[in-house]
Amino acid sequence: MSYLEGAEGAEGAEGAEGAEGAEGAEGAEGAGRGGGGRRSPVAALITHRDGIAGSWNNVGTGWVSAEVSQTLTGPLERWAPRIRRFVFESELLASLYFVSDADAGQANWPTLYSFQSTVDASSTAAPAGAWEKLVAMKRPTPEILKGQLDLLNSYADLRADRAREIVAQMTPQYAFWSSVVPIHPVRHRYTLELLDLVLRLAKYCEMNFKNALCVRRPDEYSPQIQPILQTPIHGSLPSGHSTEAHAVARVLYALVVDATKVKNAPEALQLRQQLMRQAARIAINRTVAGLHYPVDSMAGQLLGLTVGSYFVARACADPAIGSTTAPGAVYPWKFDGTQFLDPAPASAPLDFSGAEIYDVANDVLQAPAVGNYAAPIGNQPLHVNRAHRLHWLWQQACGEWTEGP
Repeated sequence: MSYLEGAEGAEGAEGAEGAEGAEGAEGAEGAGRGGGGRRSPVAALITHRDGIAGSWNNVGTGWVSAEVSQTLTGPLERWAPRIRRFVFESELLASLYFVSDADAGQANWPTLYSFQSTVDASSTAAPAGAWEKLVAMKRPTPEILKGQLDLLNSYADLRADRAREIVAQMTPQYAFWSSVVPIHPVRHRYTLELLDLVLRLAKYCEMNFKNALCVRRPDEYSPQIQPILQTPIHGSLPSGHSTEAHAVARVLYALVVDATKVKNAPEALQLRQQLMRQAARIAINRTVAGLHYPVDSMAGQLLGLTVGSYFVARACADPAIGSTTAPGAVYPWKFDGTQFLDPAPASAPLDFSGAEIYDVANDVLQAPAVGNYAAPIGNQPLHVNRAHRLHWLWQQACGEWTEGP
């Protein structure tokens, strides 16, 4: 399990940078020249060649050495995960754009845009289309945040019971995901590579919102919060753990369903329930630890599920997968933290359980029954084009689930 627990590297305390861990296999590159990490025997190889190469005679090789064929996806199977990651990330980020109104003195609705392409771009046709809102967020008022401190105080009673979970979940939660879906680093290396990309994409999105929304951590409002872990230095909303966990849950579910074709079957619903319950528990544990308000987890869930759906659309674009009825369709959502209050006269701060804005039976985001803090942006989904190279990785990962774990 060390691979699953160690995928984070130095960033472990902050949520997930996961992709660095999958690059451990890259060390094999050193085996040919330097004995797998030992000092490279340069001098020995020089004298060795002098002793055996003989007179130069360029007759070719005894193995296939022709040029690699150029295709739409390229020779990705020949590359290491660390190198492929640059290709996949450029595809994912090329159609995303983050904007904040702070420079205009407004700072109201930091927004993540997605590019809706109308042209299949090529070397002779430039990209054409329009930028549309994918996720927009508005931060809670200080009064709402201070009101949420009462909830944090009540969650502190769970610290003794949850402490081991909380510490184990500081790094990417591969051990927890593999307890629900039998992921093994030998059998599912492409699946892990895919999930590493999901974590990095979620990280890019959440950090932009954290930076724009500037929400103070709970311990900055009360000396009695006393978190049991070092409070991360970045902003509180949205919760990174909630964003990443819900994005992984969304993608992992879609991947297994795509591979096994069990969509709408009872076993698919059970899998979705378990993954989403786990994502919610990971998020709630950060409130137990004194690091996040419940509103942070709610915002993270909305962002994570939307980013996860975007990832599935870019990687899969299959109308049979996910909650939409059209290939590449993703529904945009907005989160208004100023409305995270019970509209009853008492105006009590709202909590987070994971079920308020997510309908697990139908696998869709939904408007909350209480409050007006989450709503779709418009009535139509965005169309997201398939990323051809990322789709190659999706297919490789799907193949790991067709013959059983």
